[in-house]
Amino acid sequence: MLLKDRVALVTGASRGIGRAISLRFAAEGANLVICARSKPQIDQLSEEIRRGGRECLGVAASVDNEAEVNRMVEEALARFGRIDILVNNAGISNPKPFLETTMADWDEALNVNLKGIVLCTRAVLPHMLERHQGTVVNIASGAGLRGLPGSTAYAASKAAAIALTQALGDELLGQGIRMSVVCPGPIRSELLDRSGVKSFVIGSNPATVLEMEDVVGMVLFLASDLSGRVSSQIFVVRSNNRW
Repeated sequence: MLLKDRVALVTGASRGIGRAISLRFAAEGANLVICARSKPQIDQLSEEIRRGGRECLGVAASVDNEAEVNRMVEEALARFGRIDILVNNAGISNPKPFLETTMADWDEALNVNLKGIVLCTRAVLPHMLERHQGTVVNIASGAGLRGLPGSTAYAASKAAAIALTQALGDELLGQGIRMSVVCPGPIRSELLDRSGVKSFVIGSNPATVLEMEDVVGMVLFLASDLSGRVSSQIFVVRSNNRW
């Protein structure tokens, strides 16, 4: 088991990549703290993880709400005593042409996709620094490296998440904390099915779409000891699509 008895906090865990990461981490021996805004979905996943023999604390919280994030981390530390791994996965996408993207849309994208990473990392990091040990994996997007037409707010927020990872990762060098960012291309998921950019990104070739496990495998690698002292790095996961 690659994560035996580690404690991992995964945000945006109720569905999609976050759910898949949580289940894979549990299968690799980790105990989980999972969060999302939907309490019923979090409760359901928590029970599934516990049935598999691992401990799990499910918390309903919005990552852009500082009080809720701090409460979540306090509950996690009270339950497990430490957090070894933080996966900042929570994110939203609301594709619209630039002139139809309202300032409220921009605020929402930046609040969840960037501020959420900031708040969760600020809450967890002091405890990791006390132990001189910890791993943070941020989930961004290929759209943060090559802006995606029709998704300017999403692309800009993911680009900011990439820059944050590199800057903070370098700031933490030598302090026992590793931080990297995963930038997936389009993934077969409910979110992609709802996306207004699906046909533009994929065209007529379904081979351009990643499977969930393609991304989960990279996150597991970075969270485990297999990745050594790798930090401040960008890991792009894609098939034959530039995003």
